[in-house]
Amino acid sequence: MAIPELSRRVFLRRSLHAGGALALLPGLAVGCAPGDVARAPTDLRVLDPGEWALLDVVADTLIPRGGAFELGARDVDLARRIDTFLVDESAGVLRGLSAALLLVEWGSPLVSGRVARFSRLGPDERAACIDALCHSRIGVLREVYAGLKQLCCFTFYAIDAVWPAVGYDGPWLGRKKENG
Repeated sequence: MAIPELSRRVFLRRSLHAGGALALLPGLAVGCAPGDVARAPTDLRVLDPGEWALLDVVADTLIPRGGAFELGARDVDLARRIDTFLVDESAGVLRGLSAALLLVEWGSPLVSGRVARFSRLGPDERAACIDALCHSRIGVLREVYAGLKQLCCFTFYAIDAVWPAVGYDGPWLGRKKENG
């Protein structure tokens, strides 16, 4: 399945869809967060500690250490980098991201068949849950998956320390031409 390019407009639309889907989940405890809140950086600029902790788990699931590359999301503190990346985003986009994260956290029983929040699942169960989102018949779930994956991958590949791990030798712009 081809995933369309992520633009602010597409991300916002996907996020708003996710927010609408969240409204359909009865008894959603919005204030709850995974146990890793204590690890949240104290200097977050956009995300609250609960959102950071959820994003950290999602990013680690999408880009695990030793997966496609030796480096993983947690090796480069991807959730914090995304927090910095989001500083100039509109309130609507940020609400949409929050809604998408909550949908993953609380909607995991719907797609995984497990009665546990996403952040409480083991790594293999989280990966299966993410895969179920990707292949869901429900468009909103596929869009949430696509938006989160693109946000994480876009930010991950933009990190200089990741470039050697993915075989990229850096931008050519500004390099001096070698004689020879």
